[in-house]
Amino acid sequence: MCMENLVRRLGRIFSLQLKRNERGLPQQTLRRMDRLEKTLSGWVRDKGWREPVRTVGEAAERLGVDSETLYYYFERRVGMDFRTWRTRLRIRDAMAMLREHPDLPVAEVGRRAGFSNRSNFNNQFHAYTGLTPAQWRKKAGMSHDVPAHENDYV
Repeated sequence: MCMENLVRRLGRIFSLQLKRNERGLPQQTLRRMDRLEKTLSGWVRDKGWREPVRTVGEAAERLGVDSETLYYYFERRVGMDFRTWRTRLRIRDAMAMLREHPDLPVAEVGRRAGFSNRSNFNNQFHAYTGLTPAQWRKKAGMSHDVPAHENDYV
């Protein structure tokens, strides 16, 4: 799936869960979450997941919100925590790079996608796809349609 489709699908997911999960939140929190949603759209478009942010607090600061707003946003509108969501974006990015740049070393793909080390990249990629990045690349070279893991939300 290309990044533009991913961004559109993310928007639909946000909209569908929004009404269901926000009953009882203060208006100020809802307004902050709306601003965060706009900021995240730009962040996804600009591939902000590639930044080497280590904590959710750092991510919230870079996105211009407090940690509580980031937490509520992902809990209420996305249905998963920020780290899981960001990891999925990173893996999707890595999948595209593995396919589009067959000569780029796997470790470099992981680094460019935002993973701090090769071991973490390999573990997260395997958990998501059921294959290591090298196995996935080899399989992707044989087929134009390598599916993501079944629990993929995007």
